[in-house]
Amino acid sequence: MKLGFKILFLFLSFGVVSVQADEYNIPPSIRFTLPRDGATSPLVYYFSPPDAVECYPILFLCEGSSSKGSLKSVFWFREYFSERVQQLHVGYLTVEQWGVDGNEVDEKEFWDHYTRSQRLNDHLTVIRHLEESPPEGWNGKLIFIGVSEGGPLVTDLSILCPNTLATVNWVGAGDWSWADELWQFFEHWKQESFWIRLYDSVPRWLPFSSDIPQTRQEYDELVQQIIQNPTPNQWMGGMTYLYHADAFQRLPHDYGNIRAPFLIVEGTEDSTIDSCDQFVQKAREAGAPITYFRIEGMDHWLRKRPDVIDRSFEWLEAQLIGAVPDSVDNGGKIGEMAQ
Repeated sequence: MKLGFKILFLFLSFGVVSVQADEYNIPPSIRFTLPRDGATSPLVYYFSPPDAVECYPILFLCEGSSSKGSLKSVFWFREYFSERVQQLHVGYLTVEQWGVDGNEVDEKEFWDHYTRSQRLNDHLTVIRHLEESPPEGWNGKLIFIGVSEGGPLVTDLSILCPNTLATVNWVGAGDWSWADELWQFFEHWKQESFWIRLYDSVPRWLPFSSDIPQTRQEYDELVQQIIQNPTPNQWMGGMTYLYHADAFQRLPHDYGNIRAPFLIVEGTEDSTIDSCDQFVQKAREAGAPITYFRIEGMDHWLRKRPDVIDRSFEWLEAQLIGAVPDSVDNGGKIGEMAQ
């Protein structure tokens, strides 16, 4: 079996890892389900209204990507930000991925369906249900926060949902195609990691060699092969061909349809910084209301920077009360990118 590199976690795996979900104490009162067409497993989401608020928007929190051997409920991600979200006095909603229901994880069901398009469809299904059967007190407005893979998701949602109030995109805004961003990621980690350079030098005929192409030409050829064979049973870089084929064929963003306040957070040490800079430039040229926190020295790991998370929630709170700060001062490390 070839060595697979997890796209965001740089995890080395030499075999199939059995999934053991963490045990979560999920209150039944916040768990809701919707039927899926032609599927036995339901779409699961968690929703809680704010305390003692008669009129409120609903905040969707969207997690990052999943990789082989690391599948678990979105509930841990929900709990991590629950205190900050509660302080906003908004409804709070997170959506489980296909095959995951709290402490129950069906690995095969997950990988057979896991794509960016499927995640988008699931969130749109929940939103349509909310519009048809609105929770008491909901004012019809939506807020989106997404990290990493959740970034493109909240970008799409903010464009597709005209009742969007504000969007926060953490380390997930990029103008480049997925093929270009993924290649840049692999090149970045080859430079940064001794272990990837070591395994990348192993001949491909060996059973423990890397499944990452060594040259851009080989990579481009593999991209076309993946598009023609979108199977969940073959892997590249810790993700299935099904996942990659879907992401490779995603259309460019329609920046002119970003109408609500949109915060982008990106670190200068992240492999996608150039792609993010282009996103910001094109979005602003199209008239989108973009605020850009371009963090010097930060990489992809947002959780290592609680100060940046705090500033993001301060920005969001300002949108909710109608006061938008012109800039954020954090010792020169956080601020809007120069025009």
